[in-house]
Amino acid sequence: MMKTTDIPHSSSHEFHACEKPYVLLIGVYNEGEKFTRQLEALQPYRQHVDIVIADGSSDDGATSVAALEGKIRTLLISTGPARGLSVQYRIALCYALEQGYKGVIMMDGNGKDGVDAIPAFIAKLEQGCDFIQGSRFLPGGVHRNTPLIRILGIKLVFNPVVAIATGYRYTDAMNGYKACSRAMLEHPGVQPFRAIFVRYGLQYFFNYIAPRLRLRVCEIPVSRVYRNDKLPHSKIIGYKAYVRILKELLATVTGRYNP
Repeated sequence: MMKTTDIPHSSSHEFHACEKPYVLLIGVYNEGEKFTRQLEALQPYRQHVDIVIADGSSDDGATSVAALEGKIRTLLISTGPARGLSVQYRIALCYALEQGYKGVIMMDGNGKDGVDAIPAFIAKLEQGCDFIQGSRFLPGGVHRNTPLIRILGIKLVFNPVVAIATGYRYTDAMNGYKACSRAMLEHPGVQPFRAIFVRYGLQYFFNYIAPRLRLRVCEIPVSRVYRNDKLPHSKIIGYKAYVRILKELLATVTGRYNP
């Protein structure tokens, strides 16, 4: 059962009522023009999904009510002391279940993910898949300008470690573009609304727990394109950031996050 005390403090602004059976949750924090361009690209896909923004209290103006008016369903803003992508998703996933959605798609708000994969995620959810992982490395997938350290980390560390722990061989387990069914989110073996999830642990936990619970898991090809410039490609920068990620991965696969 969901413990409401584990839902972080937040504020919300609803622009319209629920219209679709599935919802796209976008985690964002100060992505500026990258997010603005991404949101414009997403507008034709509002025929498929409602869009909910899970914002980490950005102050760049890109997620202001005025900027989002007429473009999304709901803006959720994390306002508590704990900050991190998992905090934002705990808020958004709770909202999605309360609103009655059949499933959720999760996407980073940095403009790297190909929005054209949204119908494919929905099709897999409709077919009964509980957890769908987007993969840039499957046939039909696309990745450009991916930093070499990311490719090595995914293929030599992340994928093998998760495969050993779960028996499921993902091709892109670190990719934040993924989807969950309502049944998975409500499964007693998942319990995603716990305060232990702060930074990236919740997304890693989904990849770990779905095959462990023998839920229906699959991958679909997606695109993930990094900018071709010298600016920082991600908020994951420096040795310490990668060490934190490795610690969260090891905590996940050794069962620390199990209910």
